[in-house]
Amino acid sequence: MKAFRTIALAAALSIGFAGAALARSPTFTATLDTAPAQSRVIAQNTIWNCEGETCVARASHAVSVRACRQLVRQTGARVTAYGTPERQLSADEIARCNGE
Repeated sequence: MKAFRTIALAAALSIGFAGAALARSPTFTATLDTAPAQSRVIAQNTIWNCEGETCVARASHAVSVRACRQLVRQTGARVTAYGTPERQLSADEIARCNGE
């Protein structure tokens, strides 16, 4: 019976830690000027799922011009918006992201 309790406790803790990890990984959204050739793109160690000109990802990095540039390189498209619900790149940062 003690082994069962230990296993149950370990399972409960694992689920709790997994939920906390997901809560820390915000959903990023990037809007591109053209749809990328592939629906899945890897940029900044993050898998982006794209439908049309909109790409979304669960990323562990911060919203930054550097991360945005990686997405531009991988998709070959210009970014028109990039960020999370809490933090979006400014117009100046988007311009730098696109190499302007």
